[in-house]
Amino acid sequence: MRARGVARATALPIATGAVAAAVLACGPSDAPPPADGPSELSAAVLRSARYSSQYVDEGEIWMERGIFEDTARRVVAVVLPEYAVGDLDGDGTADAAVLIATSTGGSGTFQDLAAVLNRGGQPASDATAFLGDRVLVERLSILEGDIQLDLTMHGPAEPMC
Repeated sequence: MRARGVARATALPIATGAVAAAVLACGPSDAPPPADGPSELSAAVLRSARYSSQYVDEGEIWMERGIFEDTARRVVAVVLPEYAVGDLDGDGTADAAVLIATSTGGSGTFQDLAAVLNRGGQPASDATAFLGDRVLVERLSILEGDIQLDLTMHGPAEPMC
């Protein structure tokens, strides 16, 4: 049973469109893949990648074992365990969609969706989309080049409790 007033979005078109546009702007890599083929973007690789971030002045964070922490600015970001694998840019290699939860010292936990392209087994993430504060992602997948989400979030006139 769902709580009264909880909004439910399926295949979130705004986030998908923003991430897809940014991914397509990156285009396929001109560099040839290694002779034995590109490596898959494993969970370990995704947990040690660079991600765009609106929460730091530098505009990007480097994860170490899935965590970024800047104690001076009270920013903590975590790569969540759920991620999806599929071809986002049409180059035939498996890319990924990753969820990142960030706390900035207050009561909110902000979630972002990051599209990660596979560049010869190395993650290339320049596209992120803000999902919201304290959203619950129930399903994340990549289907025919699109990132699809099934999530529960607060309605526009509802409290965050």
